[in-house]
Amino acid sequence: MMRALTWIVLIVGVLYCGYWFVAARQAETATLQALAEAEARGLEVRHQGLSIAGFPNRFDLTLTEPDVYHMQSGTGWRAPFLQVFALSYAPWNLIAALPNEQVLSLQGQSVTVNSTRMQASLFLRPRPSLPVRDVKWVAEGASLRSDAGWSMGFASANLSLVGTEPGAEVAFRVLDLVPDQQISAQLSSAGLPAAIGRIDALADLTLDRPVTLRETPPAVQAIAVREAHLDWGPVKVTGKGEVHADALGFAEGTIELRIAGWRTAYDAARAAGLLPERMAIAVGSVLEHLASRSGEPDSIDLPLVMQQGRMMLGPMPLGPAPRLR
Repeated sequence: MMRALTWIVLIVGVLYCGYWFVAARQAETATLQALAEAEARGLEVRHQGLSIAGFPNRFDLTLTEPDVYHMQSGTGWRAPFLQVFALSYAPWNLIAALPNEQVLSLQGQSVTVNSTRMQASLFLRPRPSLPVRDVKWVAEGASLRSDAGWSMGFASANLSLVGTEPGAEVAFRVLDLVPDQQISAQLSSAGLPAAIGRIDALADLTLDRPVTLRETPPAVQAIAVREAHLDWGPVKVTGKGEVHADALGFAEGTIELRIAGWRTAYDAARAAGLLPERMAIAVGSVLEHLASRSGEPDSIDLPLVMQQGRMMLGPMPLGPAPRLR
């Protein structure tokens, strides 16, 4: 009996070792193929080497000095390394570790991103199309500094996307966001603290097809914001509503906002130059009227309206509406 068990263990061990090396080779080939496909879609991808370790329980993939650039949009990313980990018995569940310093290229600007921790995970369903089950990203102690002269930082941020076939549920949260010092100095005179305590939102996306790893990203058809919050000292903003993509792909619809501490927000908008003085008095009068109707003098209800490619917050024009597709 013991001899039979020994042989069974040896055979299973040999088969498992063979599986690991074959799967590691396939992972390397698939990664190189994915990089080649990215280049075919207009990305410039460079790196100084690809390696896979972790035998026998994990696949630890390391890409050395990755440098990705999209010529058409002028955006890019580079870092000393990128590491992706997966358990050998569940290779469809991936965890990525990002370095403490990365560099983003944003249309002529170079932005250095520092953080104490930044990780991401991608969990797939083990099917031929590799549908996305969920995606998560988290960062802590982050700062961004541009060679154009601005900087910002935040204590923590997280983002999640859960595939619901064919849609997705998206949630994000940022805590203690510190804007650029020049902006903070302008807003401090209006009574706002240096840091935005909290920004978060929970929304449902309607997509034209499920999110999978083997296909191009789906187009967003509609967004239903279940709840959204912004807490910035005395200013508290909540919102919910729905928008959809119009014939040209612009967002169309209304997000209903409730703003507590609106006078502080109004003074801050004037101090930051977001509200031209020629409009300030008229806008202030409209806001006072809305506050008197709300039953709470320090709170107002304002619609964020997106229509015909434009966006307005109550009576104030904000510029073009965002594109959904």
